Amino acid sequence: MLLFLIIITNAIICIVIGYNTALLVQRGHPSRSETLGLIRKMIISPDTVDYLRERYIGRFLPYVPFLQFIYARPKEYQTVHLEEISQEQAVMTDDLEQIMEKFAAVDIGDLLEVDSDDLSFLMPEQEVFDEDVASLLNEQTTESWLVNDKQVETSLLRLNTVMMKSGRFAAELDWRIRQTRGTADMNDIKQFVSELQDDCRNYLETQASITQQMLKRLDEFGELRYLAEDIDYANMEQSAQIETTLNNLDLIVQTSSPEEAANRLLRELASLRVARHKLRDLQDKTYVNIVFYENRVDNIPQQLFVDEHLGIRSRIGLEVAIHTWWQQKRHQTRQFAFALLDFVRFGDVNDEHGINVADKILKRFGNSLEGKFDKSDLVGIYCGNCYLIVTQNIGLQKTITEIERIRQYCEKTKFKYDNGNKELNLQITCAIAEALGTQTPTEIFQCLDKTLHAAKKAGKNKSFHFIHGPLNRPPEEVNAPNLIDKNDKPELDVS
Repeated sequence: MLLFLIIITNAIICIVIGYNTALLVQRGHPSRSETLGLIRKMIISPDTVDYLRERYIGRFLPYVPFLQFIYARPKEYQTVHLEEISQEQAVMTDDLEQIMEKFAAVDIGDLLEVDSDDLSFLMPEQEVFDEDVASLLNEQTTESWLVNDKQVETSLLRLNTVMMKSGRFAAELDWRIRQTRGTADMNDIKQFVSELQDDCRNYLETQASITQQMLKRLDEFGELRYLAEDIDYANMEQSAQIETTLNNLDLIVQTSSPEEAANRLLRELASLRVARHKLRDLQDKTYVNIVFYENRVDNIPQQLFVDEHLGIRSRIGLEVAIHTWWQQKRHQTRQFAFALLDFVRFGDVNDEHGINVADKILKRFGNSLEGKFDKSDLVGIYCGNCYLIVTQNIGLQKTITEIERIRQYCEKTKFKYDNGNKELNLQITCAIAEALGTQTPTEIFQCLDKTLHAAKKAGKNKSFHFIHGPLNRPPEEVNAPNLIDKNDKPELDVS
């Protein structure tokens, strides 16, 4: 019985070995006769017989006398088909030599992966985020993107395009209303209302068409269907806000005071802005998850790597770079640190100073952040008015120091606009977390969210860092001295 089990086990092993050997030498799937022939040859080969004798049978020989006849198996069984086996091995050797010749013809540089800190500038931050992308955006608007209708996320790109176009119109209208506030009459107000009504109706019509197309392809989202359903729900919320705005616009033209009417118009634009930003953040998240899930990162249009309004890296650009780094396993050999920088009460800036001023602040501050870090690091707008910074060479402690220095710098900076005639002060709340070699990007962002929540709960305008450890300690505040010279009075012109 034992010998029978040994032979059956060895036969199964030989089937696997024979099948995979045939595939490796590119001979295709072996036929049944070829497989059985290989099994028969390998079972009775000298190596197999010696292995069985020494490993299994020999162990029991002193206790089971009748097994001794197997141990003394005639030598003719050990030498049968040796000539055939040698011929088979010769064929396999020839096939392997052909494969090796193909490899030898390939440039060795294509087979090697260089991973050196001295060559970090060759890694994806310079390849994925080409320096010419910003200039390319000036020549090619979002509306001219060529997207593949076969991809399920096409609807998201189209919806995002329409939404950004509407956002640009809203920013321009907001600026015009503020420029004429105090001097506009009711005819001006009626003109502003008419333009906003046309934009809202056009957006609703286009949004409904695109959303309907997406819902028809809902099953194509697969396991990410829930994200598409979230998009649909956010679309309904935004549509409801636009319908509310349209109803309110009819009442605005009945207002007797042009000043009051202008203020109400600005409030409607602010409500539309909040709904638009919420939907856009959700769209970016959904788009990235779909592309990662289907492993089509290389197919993302380069235009999506840069925020068109701000000229800095977008959430899509940030997450693609992080995803690429993790695929290259850089996080296992380098010290990554992540930081979120969120402006305090930035909605008030939009309401009091206008969308154009707010966008210029985000752009100029983002550009200044890029100048404070190495080109191999990541700096971009993550969501809303929140920046993401990822360092990969300076370590956690130095990253904490630099982020706290930026927080203190922002607190003392006078942001000037309107050709320097007006100014405002801003504050930011910061969260920092070290990326462990065993963590996924999703787990790191969970740590960042927890840390940012703790910083805001503690009073905002603070820097907190995440504490790794088995005790699940809460995030701690960064206790740092004054890192800005007391005589330094920084200014940033965002005109």
